[in-house]
Amino acid sequence: MTDDEFFTATDQLRTIRDWAHARYAAAWAVFGAVLLRVAATTGPDVQLPGVIGGRASLNLLAAFVAPSGGGKGISDKVARLAWPVPIIERPIGSGEGIAATFVPPKKEGVEPVTRAIISVPEVDTLAGIASRQGSILLAQLKSAAMGEQLGQSNSSEATTRIVPAHTYRLCLSVGAQPTHTGVLFDDTTGGTPQRFLWFPTTDPNMPADVRPDPDPLDTRLPMWGPDQHGVVEVVYGPQEIPRTIIDAHIARQRGQDDALDGHAMLTRCKVASTLAILHHRIVVSDLDWELSGAVMKLSNRTREWVVGESKKAARAKVRERAISRAVGEEFIDDRRGEVVRRRVLTVLGSGPCSRSDARRQMGKKEYREIFDSVVPALIADGLIVARSTDRGERLEISDEFTGEPEFTPQNTRSDGENHSSPVNSNESNHAMPDTSSTASPRTLHAVSDTPTAPRPGTAREWVDSRASELLAKGIDTVESTDIYSAGTEAGYQIDALRQAVRKSPLISVSARRGSVTVWTLGTGSGNTIVTCESWLSGWLRDQEHPWVKAADAYAAGLEAGYGRDAVKSAAQTLGVRKRGQSISTEWATALADSGRDVS
Repeated sequence: MTDDEFFTATDQLRTIRDWAHARYAAAWAVFGAVLLRVAATTGPDVQLPGVIGGRASLNLLAAFVAPSGGGKGISDKVARLAWPVPIIERPIGSGEGIAATFVPPKKEGVEPVTRAIISVPEVDTLAGIASRQGSILLAQLKSAAMGEQLGQSNSSEATTRIVPAHTYRLCLSVGAQPTHTGVLFDDTTGGTPQRFLWFPTTDPNMPADVRPDPDPLDTRLPMWGPDQHGVVEVVYGPQEIPRTIIDAHIARQRGQDDALDGHAMLTRCKVASTLAILHHRIVVSDLDWELSGAVMKLSNRTREWVVGESKKAARAKVRERAISRAVGEEFIDDRRGEVVRRRVLTVLGSGPCSRSDARRQMGKKEYREIFDSVVPALIADGLIVARSTDRGERLEISDEFTGEPEFTPQNTRSDGENHSSPVNSNESNHAMPDTSSTASPRTLHAVSDTPTAPRPGTAREWVDSRASELLAKGIDTVESTDIYSAGTEAGYQIDALRQAVRKSPLISVSARRGSVTVWTLGTGSGNTIVTCESWLSGWLRDQEHPWVKAADAYAAGLEAGYGRDAVKSAAQTLGVRKRGQSISTEWATALADSGRDVS
């Protein structure tokens, strides 16, 4: 059954769609909201026949889903116009609060509340209440959907709230964004999402022309006489309904039903019965049963779409966390590599020493662990040399290296602060090609993207070729992950690519976006990213008090784009004094050369 066939099946359904089109609301959402109001108009004495077990309640739960601002509030307002019956509407509260709504009043002359719609415009409100320790909200909603007893018995009569079964009519309306429905689907095994009808609040067939408001629906329901038990029992006209109910029950008992469809048959019976009441009948007709099947198909499609959107969002979060973690680890490793490079040059600036002695002088274990991977790069750059002796290998500063032993990065600014990048410091003025000299400029060749193109022999050649190719296409900025991903796909190891990037004259660091490093391509550009040491030095000096909590420094560093390990390492490099332990650790805001009193 198509949407058009559904909404033209009866005059009442056509009127509901006309109201939706006249007020620019989604037709299915308005129908769902009207369905809730029709059910809430009936008293709790109107019940479904007990084909399986006892009689069942007509209480309905519905979720209206769409992206933010999708129109749940609009559909509610239009439904009130289409079915203009005064109904008590309450916001969601605690599980105990739901029961309190229907507790018989203890004062004489106070009208008891037996029918109400609980409205939740934002599902996050439901999630917040349900997440509270000891919350019984979801349990009470599931009980309410079945018309079961609500409330709790306490030692004090003043706090005891007991609502007997089938003495109340509760309908719940929840507005939800697809990726915020975890509070419902996390309780799939408990039966929460199965008890809901799901309606979209968007309508691809919504007309744009102006249409007049139709007449409201006839809300004057017949006075059906109760039986000897005081119950108005809905009658199933088609004989296939009881048979279908029994078959579905047997299938569930045998474990043949999907978990999300455990209450589908009962929900369909509620829809068919409410449709009959909408048409002023207590007997469910063949058309009511057919229409209820169309409603359930629409509900199932909407629910499956919500599940799919939630899974996509979850996968995106996992992927984002994985990328952030990988880039963060890369950032930390590169920063540590730069620290070790500087320390090696400082140590050898005082004179040659053995490899093992130089390694010991690196200090921290994490620096000693990467010492053996940094030394070959320094040798390849011509900054140090390794000589074999009778007592093993000896390291010393290369004759070609005429810079300061402390190793001044090429991009140190005139203000005295080191702005080198932990990803790409381009080592020193002597490690960079002198583009201002009369030497012949480097000839770069674009690399073809075709699979038959020969691969450059080294990672350095591949990096230069890739940068040249991007520049030829007019691309002068790129994220580090793009280059590393393409390089690893081309067959190069990530460590080799990182070393190649450091030595490439075509790549410099321009910014960091969160944990992602942004590179500028082209000769003559310099690194502009501030090191964690420089940031921390400035941040400490800007503080008003002589001591600050280390936790505050970590938080400020995270906002500035530096991880906890980077801030901690920077504090050690700067020689920041500390006092206290664990979460009470404090750092001195005055560095050793500032002369500030921190006593």
